[in-house]
Amino acid sequence: MKKMICTLMSVMLLLLLAACSGENGDTTPPAEDTSGDAVGGSDTSGDSGYPTMSLTVAALDSADTAKAHDIQLFTDLVTERSGGAITFNVQYDALLGKATDNLSTIGNGIADLGTVCTLYTPSQLPLSQITYCVPFAPSDPELAAQLMYKVGEAFPEFYTEYENNGVVNLGWKGNEPYKLYSKEQITSVSQLNGMKMTLGGVYYIPWFESVGAVPVNAPAADLYQTIKTGVATGSFVYDSIYCDYKLYEVENYCLEVGLGARNNDTICINKSVWDSLDENTKELFQSCADDAMAEFQKWEAEQMSAWVSEMEANKVTISPLADQEKSDWAKTALEYKDTLQMWIDEVTNLGYDGAAIMAAYLQAGEDLGYTWAFDTTPYKQ
Repeated sequence: MKKMICTLMSVMLLLLLAACSGENGDTTPPAEDTSGDAVGGSDTSGDSGYPTMSLTVAALDSADTAKAHDIQLFTDLVTERSGGAITFNVQYDALLGKATDNLSTIGNGIADLGTVCTLYTPSQLPLSQITYCVPFAPSDPELAAQLMYKVGEAFPEFYTEYENNGVVNLGWKGNEPYKLYSKEQITSVSQLNGMKMTLGGVYYIPWFESVGAVPVNAPAADLYQTIKTGVATGSFVYDSIYCDYKLYEVENYCLEVGLGARNNDTICINKSVWDSLDENTKELFQSCADDAMAEFQKWEAEQMSAWVSEMEANKVTISPLADQEKSDWAKTALEYKDTLQMWIDEVTNLGYDGAAIMAAYLQAGEDLGYTWAFDTTPYKQ
């Protein structure tokens, strides 16, 4: 009797289970929840078709500075276009390591992506230093970026050198033209003789040494104190840094030296992370990088006038350098140390065709409508 009751109860239980699962005609067990963080995984968020992931970002500066704006534009675009599937944890103020080490920070996987300032990487990214070795370059930041895109298209080695450092370069950004800011008014190159001024990079230093200036090394975050305490009496930076750090409180004069805008920053992603992404997601990242850089250049063009207005509101006297002085300085600088040939020799020793690349770079500038302030004939093949 007990055996019969047990059998009847088992049958009833099976019928009950069948009734519950048969309502929708689907007996497939629910999929395992894999909504946690992933990089290049198969999990998708909603109908976006993109993998759900949260990536760590190494920004170069504070969130409210121009130097961090490009990475903010990029991450916002990716999150928006991925339907929220891809999000970012942006670490500002160099919290993941010194800004000068951002290439290694990203390449070693401490951050998944971020901004790399090429000024900080002369030994790791020697080809990218071409943007710095040519005196009196275009003052248009967008043109500075276009030069890098054009030479990079002709010579893929410009991208390969990033991959050799464990990152993939997604886009070039041009920064505003460098200017000379000082405690005392300067209107002529001759006044630079004996002046202590903050300088960075391999190639800027000989340009100023050629006219007697004394280089002082100081990162952007230390400029205010460096000028205030008299360690230096001038700084060679650009308007956004000058305004972001309120340097007009310690130096009230600006000389538009015309040395040019440079391609300072690039958006980079860790190569292992990149390689793990499917093609659809790679296309998303690349298109967002392209659009973010274009949007940044537009924003920067608008801000350049605003930074000048901020300077004028803070009683900064702005003076232009005469064209003849620019031409004379370019001649003096290249006679003192030919930084173009210096770059050509350095990259040629590394196995690149330095002469061909330099010729293409200078020709690209002319094709884009720019007239260099020196004779480019010796560098043309």
